[in-house]
Amino acid sequence: MVTITKKASPYIWLVIGSSLLLLMGWKWNVPIAVWLAPVFLIRFFRSQERWLPTLIALPVMTLPLFANIHGGWDFPLAAEIGIGVIRALPFLVALYVDRFLARRLRPGLATLTYPATYVMADYLLALSPLGTAFSAAVTQFDMLQFIQLTSVTGIWGLSFVIGWFASVVNLAWECHFDIQKRATPAAIFAMSLAAILLLGGFRLSVQPAAQTVRVAGVTIEHPHDYWTDVIDKGTPQDVAHRYEGELGELQENLYAKSRGAVGAGARIVFWSEANAVVYPEELEAFLGRAQRFATEHGIYFAPAYMVFRYGETFSDNVVTMITPSGDIAYTYEKTKSWYPTNSDGIIRVIDTPYGRLSSVICFDMDFPAFIHQAAAQDVDIMLVPAFDWKQIKPFHTQVGLFRAVEDGFSVIRQVNKGTSMAVDYQGRLLAYQDFFTTPDRLMLVDVPTQGVRTLYGMLGDWFVYASGVVLAGLILVGLLRRQ
Repeated sequence: MVTITKKASPYIWLVIGSSLLLLMGWKWNVPIAVWLAPVFLIRFFRSQERWLPTLIALPVMTLPLFANIHGGWDFPLAAEIGIGVIRALPFLVALYVDRFLARRLRPGLATLTYPATYVMADYLLALSPLGTAFSAAVTQFDMLQFIQLTSVTGIWGLSFVIGWFASVVNLAWECHFDIQKRATPAAIFAMSLAAILLLGGFRLSVQPAAQTVRVAGVTIEHPHDYWTDVIDKGTPQDVAHRYEGELGELQENLYAKSRGAVGAGARIVFWSEANAVVYPEELEAFLGRAQRFATEHGIYFAPAYMVFRYGETFSDNVVTMITPSGDIAYTYEKTKSWYPTNSDGIIRVIDTPYGRLSSVICFDMDFPAFIHQAAAQDVDIMLVPAFDWKQIKPFHTQVGLFRAVEDGFSVIRQVNKGTSMAVDYQGRLLAYQDFFTTPDRLMLVDVPTQGVRTLYGMLGDWFVYASGVVLAGLILVGLLRRQ
């Protein structure tokens, strides 16, 4: 009986660790689950004398990750399963490397193997079309003191600390939690985490001193899903014009809500992603009206809209920034999209009395390397029109808000069918609005007119490269040492 229990216990750790991945972002997000999951997964992998039994980890880990996203994005079942597998890969790569090196390195060095490997694997996943939406790090948004670390390391520092914790716990586990036997690695980690939280708390205590400007985000619900009903069918002209009446009414409602925002003191007004839908032959008239509106009210006006392209499964998904004098400062097209895009990938910026303003659209914010352009241009306020699904609120909004802390600017994300939020450059929540519980979808928020420079904003992904150097050194030492 004891033998059976001993053989079964590692698989119990695998099931516990994998089950905790169900709570890693998207439909359900419990930040502490991401700290605990790798503790049990590392224990399972290290307990296996042969590598073959560890292959069961892939399906066991994929199942909860699949369940976590199922129905949360507009993907077919096969794609959801594939994404479940892809989400498991950074964990699996780190677990296998850790298993290989754990017995070849001194205990203190061995604790760095899993976190350094996970950071590298997670970074490579972030370069894919999936971005950072599935990173373990972005589950930590509500831990405000902890996420101040991203202003130095990007989200990769969060991943490293979480993985380091799991390795240190396993080190203690292996000596039956007799901490005295492994006092040095445990003490180094404890002091590092304490310093991170202390400095994060200090950063939060120094609140923004800049003047504020009132920004309004406007959302009017779409009567139909125009992507599915029109664009996915190839945008036949006759089909597109079936909605002519309701699209005209949609625009009227957007302008009425925008006038209300101006009346409430907003000096910057923008709409959620593709909120207006425009026929190509009417685009010039649409922009002319938008320019007159900005001039009439003396505001910076950024309508986000979609322009049909007849005969194509494609549309222009753009936001146009208009100055109080009626000039078009820029038009930006969504870059990171599941639909084709003609974007040149350049983030535009405009100088205003309220700081340097910029705009990107929805999914763009899930890509730190792309948004890094904004930090290089000293952006102060980022306007983000967005469109989500009920199942992924508020998590998907939080994924993009990490860019505020990383790059030192305030972010206002106005979301159709999701959660609209605004934060300052410290990640402090300034406004919150749930599309599904708020009848009047006008979000007014006062945000600082000045951002700050951050180390991450200046140096970019330096921490990833440092982790790569550490990992290469650990592998070299491990190969040179006898097991």
